[in-house]
Amino acid sequence: MQGDRFGGHPFLLSAGSRILPECVRRKVHHARVSTYAQSGVMFLRFKKRTNVRFICECMSSIPHIFPTVPSSSSGLQRKTRSVATGHRASPKGLQTKAYIIDTALQLAMHNGLESLSIGSLAEATQMSKSGVFAHFGSREELQISVIREYHQRFEQEVFLPAMQAPRGLPRLRALFDNWMKRTTIELDSGCIYISGAIEFQDNIGPVREALVNSVGAWHVALRRAIGLCKELGHLQPDADENQILSEIHGLILVLHYEARFLRSPGALQRALTGFENILLRYGASPTQA
Repeated sequence: MQGDRFGGHPFLLSAGSRILPECVRRKVHHARVSTYAQSGVMFLRFKKRTNVRFICECMSSIPHIFPTVPSSSSGLQRKTRSVATGHRASPKGLQTKAYIIDTALQLAMHNGLESLSIGSLAEATQMSKSGVFAHFGSREELQISVIREYHQRFEQEVFLPAMQAPRGLPRLRALFDNWMKRTTIELDSGCIYISGAIEFQDNIGPVREALVNSVGAWHVALRRAIGLCKELGHLQPDADENQILSEIHGLILVLHYEARFLRSPGALQRALTGFENILLRYGASPTQA
């Protein structure tokens, strides 16, 4: 492992805590750490030639954004026995779980999170119910695992590539462009964030909390990008960041409604035009820039 190095790229940590644990703070004296306010989206940018093992230790010590779902007593006993005996999931077991989650994600995108059940997933994967249950323990754990997977793919496809763009308007444009690319694909399958908001708007619990945290983390990233535009003089200094965020997010919601439900021609182009209008409306004048 000593020959493996990681140089200069940021990790997006969907961490619910804005504060690194003490055990991590002692480790990361080699790292520059910055956090986004409110929901606590966290970045670690390690210096060049940082050992990969050191990075993994830091990553594994940071709390996860998603809430822990209480397991059933039998599931808790199984977990306790596993820890006590030192058993770990085998590579084959991890591959099986990844396959189950991927199948569940496809089902949820087309039919919603509420459509997921141990029985329906067992049928889709051609596994036994007990085999599926062994990986999750409950329907809630299954649903939250799907949300985690969806969120990770969203980060990889939308957020992380945009971080290569220069700060300010180029980065904000990249975030929106990547979001639009993903949205055009989801017009055929569905968006878990949107369908989940309808399914769980009044259903208080861990699944709803996981959805809210995921969307909240994305909002924080967008709000930060808008704030950087203001700091660099690309947008008016007194522009309301929450208002701009709301208008941009509204374009995506309307696009889903018009294109997926109404089948309205030209919905995609109207969303693109709407984004440009937002930038024009809040853009800094030459004297302000």
